[in-house]
Parts: sequence; C-alpha cells; structure tokens
Amino acid sequence: MTACCKNKYCVITICCYCFLIQSANAASCRWFARDAQAAIGTHVAALQRIEHEASDRLKGLDSRPFDFLLGEARKTTAVIADPAALKDEEELARCRNATRPIRKICAGAAQALVDILDKHVASAKPEYDKPPYAAAMAACEQALGRRQLKSAIRGTD
Repeated sequence: MTACCKNKYCVITICCYCFLIQSANAASCRWFARDAQAAIGTHVAALQRIEHEASDRLKGLDSRPFDFLLGEARKTTAVIADPAALKDEEELARCRNATRPIRKICAGAAQALVDILDKHVASAKPEYDKPPYAAAMAACEQALGRRQLKSAIRGTD
C-alpha cells in the first residue's frame, strides 16, 4: 500500500471520530432536562415528604423530632447537590439552546430547607423568611414537573 492510501484512511478515521464526539456532546445538551429529572426526581420527592412531615410537626400531627428531619434533609441535599453533577451542569452553558440549571435550582431549595430545619432544631419559634424558600422550592418543583406542596414551612398551609 502506498503512503497516500494510508494517509487517506487515517484522515477518514479521524473524521469519523470527530463526528462521533460532536454527536455525544449534542446528546448531552439535548437530553439534559430529562436526565436531570430522572437523576434527582425521587430525591426532590423525598424533600417534599420531609417538608410535609416538618409541616405536620409544626401542627402537632407528627412525632418525629426536627433533628431527625434535619438529618434526612441533609442526606438528600448531599445527593442533589453532588459537586461533580453540578460541575457537569455548569458546562452546559456551551449548549446551543439554553438549558435551565435544574440541579442547581433544586440544590438551592434543598439547602434552604436544611437551613430552616436547622433553625427549628435551635429554637421553638424560629424566624425565617418563608416567601424566598417557597419560591425556590416552587421553581424546583416546576422544573421537575411536580405538583407544588402546600405546607406550614412555606406559609401556604
């Protein structure tokens, strides 16, 4: 085989790899929202359950202490706010179509719930601003296509 033919095959191989790489990048941009929903949807549902139990606790309907609920919320927040996944999400800024940072939105809402529960552990009548938390959690629920929860923690129940 001549050197010309060998070079031609190398060029064709490199072109094929380039097309495959571009395809993989486009797929991650295209399916980001679906993948994020699948990855954290159950964890956001767990946060909603924790918030509902905390709301019931405020009403005197649940016997679980706030420090137990705080521990559960911290575990769930750690899964949602996975640093590697958040970094991957930041890299989606390169996508041609705008992508909403679903994991970042939900991680912020989860951290806000942890902060609120921490205040409930420290004080019987804690002071915190309910509307910002309600808005943050509503944005997360909307991004995941979940129904908004009504709770005493948000001030909507």
